[in-house]
Amino acid sequence: MFESVIRNQHGRGTAEEKLWRAVIAKTLEEWVRGPLRYSRIAEEFLFDNDRDFRAVCSSAGVDPSHLRKRLVSIRARGIQKEAVVLRNRGNKKPNPPNEIRNQGMLRQQAFGV
Repeated sequence: MFESVIRNQHGRGTAEEKLWRAVIAKTLEEWVRGPLRYSRIAEEFLFDNDRDFRAVCSSAGVDPSHLRKRLVSIRARGIQKEAVVLRNRGNKKPNPPNEIRNQGMLRQQAFGV
């Protein structure tokens, strides 16, 4: 899926360019679907690390400015955030609202008191 996002010329390029495109595709996949830790690392690379991002895009034969504009657009639409919500599902019970805690409804009492 993510490989189609970065390929302007389907199947074209040197072996090295294809390798770097695969690196970008893997980074995009981790940003959207990876564990939270890897998602944050990928997001930092894609949006904050200008020097390395440009070098990888250049090696892949991809225009870094164009790719980053597309990624900013994707992030603005919230596609990545939706994946984070799905990833954070768990069996944790939500914390009760402050009103309940402040009213003493959750205070523990000794048995029979």
